[in-house]
Amino acid sequence: MAWCGWAAAAVACLAAQAVPALAGPPDPAWVTSIVEEDDFWAPHNKDRHYTHGVRLALTSPDVHSPFWQAPFDWIGSFTTAFPGQDPSLAGGETLVRRYNLIPLGQNMYTPQNPALVNPDPRDRPYAGWLYGGIGLIQDTPGSAAEPVDRFDGLQLTLGIVGPGSLANAMQTHYHLLIDVAPFQGWHAQLHDEPAADLFYERKWRHHGESEGGWGWDAIPQASARVGNVYDYLAASGLLRVGRNLRVDYGPPHIDLNTGAEYLNFERVTAGDWGIYFFIGGEARAVAHNIFLDGNDFKSSAHVEKIPAVGDAEMGAAFFWWHLRLAYTLIYRSPEFVHQIGPDHYGSLNLTLHLSF
Repeated sequence: MAWCGWAAAAVACLAAQAVPALAGPPDPAWVTSIVEEDDFWAPHNKDRHYTHGVRLALTSPDVHSPFWQAPFDWIGSFTTAFPGQDPSLAGGETLVRRYNLIPLGQNMYTPQNPALVNPDPRDRPYAGWLYGGIGLIQDTPGSAAEPVDRFDGLQLTLGIVGPGSLANAMQTHYHLLIDVAPFQGWHAQLHDEPAADLFYERKWRHHGESEGGWGWDAIPQASARVGNVYDYLAASGLLRVGRNLRVDYGPPHIDLNTGAEYLNFERVTAGDWGIYFFIGGEARAVAHNIFLDGNDFKSSAHVEKIPAVGDAEMGAAFFWWHLRLAYTLIYRSPEFVHQIGPDHYGSLNLTLHLSF
């Protein structure tokens, strides 16, 4: 299921606000990111399992006041996250601290057979997730002694899993609109349950660049997720080639696998545009997944999950002035015992750098 009309309307509204020139430091612009993920955007569409996701996120301008810096400093006082400014940072660059706001996100999960009124108990349960949240992100440039950029992200989302997510209504009405038979088993979806999800990631960027801004980078990442939605540890990475790579860390994913909802145009080294191609992947050790294990506080449909899950991805991104467009194709290994083969889906991202 693709929300093309909704996305197009949002793009038109946001694009109208773009300004003709980038401002100097400190960057006063907000970054607005829209991500849509759907198997419709991948070859051989199967419309099953993780069948649709959409998220709107806003990233603040750089924060410099002691009030907005305080959460970063407080967390950094008792963890290794969000290190302070290092006077030896290369080229006089400064660390960048921003807030990431998620006013809306919604995921949908369905079994393989949409026609069964009573879903197969060996197949993935019907489920929806509606959420919003807030996060902290910090981009720390490498020093002269250690020219490796570092990215820290911490995100808390709150929402609801179950009928209150409105996944049933959204998917059913959309299918009726495009004259496609609706899924028949939504009455058996997971029960309503408050959902809390805390995610932390750390990336390191090793990079090289030649004249004209062309170069490469490798971005390994370690992450952890806890809450009653997911509990897992993950290791992932991206390998990219292209132009002006240090503007971002790759396009974002709804599942927070790789990339980030982040742009830093102060790091453009050649012209006002960039392009890159990438491959990557992630391995996860999963202790809990509510969309497979079922509700935490009530008896519900569930399946036996596979605790080791892997993703492989490839794609391309292009940015020019205030806009980034990206496409990612993701292949995911089976997530539960009776799953028939791996899944795949496509991810579309539009990111706008806007001054209000």
